[in-house]
Amino acid sequence: MKKFLILSIICLPCIVMAQDRFISPKHGADTLYTASGFQVYVGQTLKIGVGAMPDGDFKYIRKNANSLFAYSSSRGYQGLANSANSFSRRGSGLDYKVIRIDTRGDKKHGFVYYPIINGGGRYEIDIDNAIAFGEVVVSDEFKPKPKALLVEMTQNVSVADELVKLKKLKDDGVITDEEFQSQKKKILDK
Repeated sequence: MKKFLILSIICLPCIVMAQDRFISPKHGADTLYTASGFQVYVGQTLKIGVGAMPDGDFKYIRKNANSLFAYSSSRGYQGLANSANSFSRRGSGLDYKVIRIDTRGDKKHGFVYYPIINGGGRYEIDIDNAIAFGEVVVSDEFKPKPKALLVEMTQNVSVADELVKLKKLKDDGVITDEEFQSQKKKILDK
């Protein structure tokens, strides 16, 4: 039983957080609805937080890919290209207006949406990651809540499924009959 609990504690949060990353934002009219429910619209002022890169620069706020000034490397120096394109740490704590929302992609492969700010050049924001890592400051209600997802996910498992899994653990010798009876009582009491 201990092995099962340890494995559940280690793996389940990773799975839940990974699933959370695949919830795509939606774009309607001039408003972008993020996975966390935060709304970004043209003309809105965004508070910039602290960069997520080791040197304090921003990982999820970077030069707009459509910009003439965006750095690209033909030699495979992707790290250098990303570093050269990142929003400077000097922008931490300042407010910037959203000047537009770029849409990239197609129906077959899906769409990606980037709010664009003007901070001494045009910068695009990977908004969900920027919120998750504190590069864009939002109220607590819009920050990702992996623990809430974990609770919701565990509540969706039916009592019958839990009992079947518990019985299999007992039959395989992973837990004793006493542990089985104790866990069974807890499941039925829910």
